[in-house]
Amino acid sequence: MKRIFSSALILMVLIAAAVIAYARPQAASSVVGRWDFTVETPMGARPSMLVIKQEGDKLTAVAKGERGERPYDKIMLNGNEITLVMTIQFQGQDMVITYKGMVDKDSMKGEADFGGLASGEWNATRHKEMAAPAAGSASASNISGVWTFNVETQAGSGSPTFTFKQEGETLSGSYKGQFGEGPITGTVKGSDIMFSVKINAQGQDIEVVYSGKIEGPGQMKGTVKLGEFGEGTWTGKKQ
Repeated sequence: MKRIFSSALILMVLIAAAVIAYARPQAASSVVGRWDFTVETPMGARPSMLVIKQEGDKLTAVAKGERGERPYDKIMLNGNEITLVMTIQFQGQDMVITYKGMVDKDSMKGEADFGGLASGEWNATRHKEMAAPAAGSASASNISGVWTFNVETQAGSGSPTFTFKQEGETLSGSYKGQFGEGPITGTVKGSDIMFSVKINAQGQDIEVVYSGKIEGPGQMKGTVKLGEFGEGTWTGKKQ
């Protein structure tokens, strides 16, 4: 009788362990993906994209925005409760921001603690990918890749190269041209594109802002503002 009871107990423990091992990654997978994330800070609302990935039983998270990417220190999921921790530089010192909230299917929200100095609310909704374009539509395609631009201004012309990386509406990448090299940040919304790069011209740092339209696969054009140095036009072709 004792042997039967012991065997039954061992079987129950093994079944429970198997259920826990199965449930844990399944719960984690419910938050894996890209989220449109907004936090209310003392300086106003700050939107970004929250990207959550799963590596084995471990979750990782990255914030992506106009200023680039920043990894979260850690992400923890306990049932429907989620915690995200990030360290930033504030007035020359480390500030730990802790986001705590609840996950509800394709949305989540909660409270943010800014190193004990302030607090605010945050929310996120699952990012909806851009719909596939209709045949012949220019609004559409992902522009990731290497592009050659022809830029015409009153001060002259140039042919910089841009390497774009598009994720949803977020655009990042790099510039290479007569003013050196540098990172770019921007957005793509439908057929509208806008991005900027900081360069050094005649010993002065300026921000060059490009805006325009994607006209078709591998083609786009628009206008460019070179800080106080004037404006111009540009065309771009994908290599």
